[in-house]
Amino acid sequence: MSCHGLVRKQVGPGFAQIAERYRNDPAAPTQLASKIRNGSVGTWGRVIMPRQSRVTDPDAKALAEWVLSQPSPP
Repeated sequence: MSCHGLVRKQVGPGFAQIAERYRNDPAAPTQLASKIRNGSVGTWGRVIMPRQSRVTDPDAKALAEWVLSQPSPP
């Protein structure tokens, strides 16, 4: 929660912004779970998503599905 706001960008995009971008992508839960565990860079500009290697695969999938369930930003 220190890097992502619920709605708006903090360091990285808000969860609602992520959900909006990937809402209709059937591959999104798997892709986002991978980004949570392995990290990424360049998806949202020059922002770095650090890897979260302590998060298990099932937990990463659950987190990704929660992010994708967020309503569209106002």
